Amino acid sequence: MRGDEIIGQWSVEAGYHSSMEDEQFVFWGDGVGLVEYARPGASECVLFRWARTAIRTVRLEPHRCVRRDGGAVVDDDDDVPEVVEIGYRITREQRPLIGEVLPVLYLPAPFAAIPDGGYGLITREPAVYFTNMRRASS
Repeated sequence: MRGDEIIGQWSVEAGYHSSMEDEQFVFWGDGVGLVEYARPGASECVLFRWARTAIRTVRLEPHRCVRRDGGAVVDDDDDVPEVVEIGYRITREQRPLIGEVLPVLYLPAPFAAIPDGGYGLITREPAVYFTNMRRASS
């Protein structure tokens, strides 16, 4: 089961006025993903492998945690979350700054900073920033 519908870059802030923080899930088609909670000068990132195990169910296998504080990058491998298998849903919602509805992912991952947030789809092709982060963390 591929789970193509979740492939892409999803943001809690998609379609809202900019805030000082954001959380984004990124899923690549080859089963690699990450979630990053970012605020000015700092971020926390969990890298994971993923696989759809049933309709609207995904297994997330975290394998690395990285924290950035200012210019320092710190591996926090003692804090790698447990493997989870959780349900997700994708709805279509109106967001204030977008004149049309967009797909919104609800994925209550226990290691997400905003597990109850709806993550609006930004793009199916993750930004270079995330691709570079993925390469650096391999």
